[in-house]
Amino acid sequence: MRKQPQIQHIVVASEQGLVIAYKARTKGAEQQLAAVSPVLGDAGEAVFNALSLTPLGEIVLIGSEGTAYFARMKSVPAFLLVGAKGQVNVGLLRIIAADIETEASGVIQQILR
Repeated sequence: MRKQPQIQHIVVASEQGLVIAYKARTKGAEQQLAAVSPVLGDAGEAVFNALSLTPLGEIVLIGSEGTAYFARMKSVPAFLLVGAKGQVNVGLLRIIAADIETEASGVIQQILR
């Protein structure tokens, strides 16, 4: 049985790069992650546009120490970034991100009303 990914950061960022919500094992990176979210989204969309593969759904960054999952949220104008440490099953990380998005979307929609 696979173990759960070691989630290190969860950031919900506005389209302007501001922190809407976050949870992190180590504090301080949430501002930087939120600020880079629109840039990462724009870069991913530019690549997809050049390849005629629009629309962009998600971006997965994989490194030797962990994985970052990035997606534009479907129901609210925001980005979701989930960072996990160690060997990560990307499919499981997507499921976790979808659960986070479902829970966060309702709260964000209430705030925006």
